Amino acid sequence: MKDCKQYSSLKIFHHKEILDMIDEGRRVTPLYIRMKPTNLCNHHCAYCSYGRGKVENQTAVRDSVKNTDMIPWTKMQEIIRDFGEMGVKAVTFSGGGEPLTYPKIIETVQMMKARKIDLSLITNGHLLSGQIAEHFYDAKWVRVSFDSPNAAEYAVLRNISVNSFQTVCNNIQSFAANKAKNCILGINFVISKANYTRVYEAAELLKSLGVNNVKFAAVVDNQANYHNKLKDIVIEQIHRAQEKLASDNFVIVNNYESDWMDKNFTVQEFPKCYTCKLVTVIAADSKVYYCHTRAYDTHAVLGDLANQSFKTVWFSEEVTKKLANLQPKVDCKNFCVYEERNKLIQSYFDVDFNHINFI
Repeated sequence: MKDCKQYSSLKIFHHKEILDMIDEGRRVTPLYIRMKPTNLCNHHCAYCSYGRGKVENQTAVRDSVKNTDMIPWTKMQEIIRDFGEMGVKAVTFSGGGEPLTYPKIIETVQMMKARKIDLSLITNGHLLSGQIAEHFYDAKWVRVSFDSPNAAEYAVLRNISVNSFQTVCNNIQSFAANKAKNCILGINFVISKANYTRVYEAAELLKSLGVNNVKFAAVVDNQANYHNKLKDIVIEQIHRAQEKLASDNFVIVNNYESDWMDKNFTVQEFPKCYTCKLVTVIAADSKVYYCHTRAYDTHAVLGDLANQSFKTVWFSEEVTKKLANLQPKVDCKNFCVYEERNKLIQSYFDVDFNHINFI
């Protein structure tokens, strides 16, 4: 495993029939759904874009987050049945809150597995043990949010007990030892002013715990020029870790070097969003959003599942119009995690078919 192919934006081109349907103006079932089953969380990270830690760090577009929101179990069952009927291919459980605090998480996983839906999980790792962990051993991937190799610093960043650090490390190590071979265990390490000197040290620790990869990313902060004084120190550590620690079994993903800029202060360059027709989000408030970056943005609601099924909402005339009329340059007031993918799809559609054979 010399690189991290799981993150490639080119995966969409292995679904050519779906792209062709979109090019023809036809509606398609989402290939992939981000599920936020609950907004409850057992950690309170200082940088949380949902405002779990310091509220001032909540991303500006998230104007409707309620900590107590949770998808009712009866609604969750209905949603999963719709997924099966519609042919949804993959689901990631994420926050909102900590998805493993959802009271029916095991039953939810079982229902999705029965419908042959590929599963993945983004978690803080605190509850990734026992039966819950066992139900994710055969997931396609599990990613743990982990932001310091130092117990005291970790506790401060997350506003939890210092003993939690060892619990999470033990859970990561145990999961690495017991998961299926084709389940990729990754770490998302968000770099901020609190931990930017710990990057290399973190890579050493995480390699020793047996994870498959660690992705270093820049915290998205509401403060301009946040990373200017950090970036050189951080980039040196990442390069050193790639040189000295990376192997076929341990990949270091350097997202930081390309995303340390002020992402909250950028305007989208591309005119159309194709990804929102392929990927969508169902959040803990039982609402459907354009994408997970804009989840809990009242201006990004596609539909409300309170009194309708997901299938009805997704194929409604209203949602069809909203997806067709979305203009990222005007409507999206935030950074876009799908920027590269949208540009690639646009390039694919822009090819001159009169010269298609002159490769």
